[in-house]
Amino acid sequence: MAEPGISSNLDSFSTDGVNRRSPVARALVGDVLQFIDFLVVISTSVLVAFLYHRFTLGTDFDFQSYAAAGIMGATGVTALMRRDGYYEYEVIATSEYAVRAILSRWALTLLGLLAFGFALKISENFSRVWLAAWSATTLTGIISIRFFAGACVRRMSRDGGVFARRVAVVGATSLGRKFADQALQSPTGISIVGVYDSGLSDTGDTNRVSIKGNLDDLAIAARNGEIDDIVIAVPRAAPEDMSKLVRRLSILPVSIAICPNIHWLDHLGGAVSDVGGVRVLSLYRRPLDAWGGILKTIEDYIIGSIALLLLAPLMLVIAVAIKLQGKGPILFAQKRHGFNNAVFKVYKFRTMTVAEDGDVVTQAKIGDNRITPLGGFLRRYSLDELPQIFNVIRGEMSLVGPRPHAMAHNHQYAQTIENYSGRHKVKPGITGWAQVNGFRGETSENEQMADRVRYDLAYIDNWSLWFDAKILILTVKAVVFPTNAV
Repeated sequence: MAEPGISSNLDSFSTDGVNRRSPVARALVGDVLQFIDFLVVISTSVLVAFLYHRFTLGTDFDFQSYAAAGIMGATGVTALMRRDGYYEYEVIATSEYAVRAILSRWALTLLGLLAFGFALKISENFSRVWLAAWSATTLTGIISIRFFAGACVRRMSRDGGVFARRVAVVGATSLGRKFADQALQSPTGISIVGVYDSGLSDTGDTNRVSIKGNLDDLAIAARNGEIDDIVIAVPRAAPEDMSKLVRRLSILPVSIAICPNIHWLDHLGGAVSDVGGVRVLSLYRRPLDAWGGILKTIEDYIIGSIALLLLAPLMLVIAVAIKLQGKGPILFAQKRHGFNNAVFKVYKFRTMTVAEDGDVVTQAKIGDNRITPLGGFLRRYSLDELPQIFNVIRGEMSLVGPRPHAMAHNHQYAQTIENYSGRHKVKPGITGWAQVNGFRGETSENEQMADRVRYDLAYIDNWSLWFDAKILILTVKAVVFPTNAV
């Protein structure tokens, strides 16, 4: 019997129907996409020049000069994208952060071209109008192709498609089950074809996993084209036994990898890096490093100040309405943990008849009779959060970041949810990645908060100005069309 929560995944390993096909190199996808990007940059350069000269200036244009500029631009931007791994299959399939990558690499390429043209004194041969139009059309073309390619790759990776990656797990261990469960959630089309007995001393929990066969069965399946990758998940094996196992599997025509340990799988990702000449698996990086912290601070002050000026009349109307509603303060202040666990007071418009800020804080629920009639309206459209703009201006909060929770809840979740305190590596936000993905309002169960934490940590690991802009735009949509606000 499989372990609860992943039994449905493990039971599917032992299906009789097996997809036999010749392996299709996923690297070809990146090569083809790079070639298409190359052609797009060149063709847009020539096409924009032709249209500009023919229909605006009414003159002929120097085809060779504009083609040469296009070739140089195409070489530069595709080389940068290739160097930074943006033509890797997994990156293409998860194209969520592709826009900012393309923008930054194309900007560097243009700067290089401008410097080159200035040095050779040929920049005057090219129109600024052409340069601007070429830049815009190239970005539009590359970004559109990237998202189209990502959608095609994901579709062709699902349900045994041509790019579906078939993985066999060697080792009926808790580590193997954990790997299989997480791999099946990947958008890059991972299918677990089976769990095979390693022939070594595992962890004593083999009776909980449906074993498809032994190493001989694995070898037959690999030679028959039923497997693309083998992942070894035997963390307690002796070094000499592991060496023998790897040597035995190395003769098979498939990729082989070793799953390090469960601790590594519990993190959002990792990259191999060099520390003092030693290769290590880097699980975390300093959030908002280099220019990140400076840019985010500038973003908060500029957008926060503009938002304060624009929303001041609305905030004044809400304040007057609360005062006319009855007795009680206009603002509600509550101590919460911020960056690096620093305590600060968060401000909201008062929406309830109570103002809890102690060791016990009862979360608001749907139909809560403590919520005032006006308060219900303000909470539904998140208008009660507007005074937190002052927290942003004061440097205690950010426009975008993990939402701060009442200190009583913070202590509770820190004890029960793994990596919960990692949310405090950055300033808390008025809105966040978790909120625009539906995790807002009441969180009565630890599982709900664990999902929210997962999104918060993903935001911290993948922060960018573009990501913040996306979240702010999605926040406007969530406020105008609220779903689960309490």
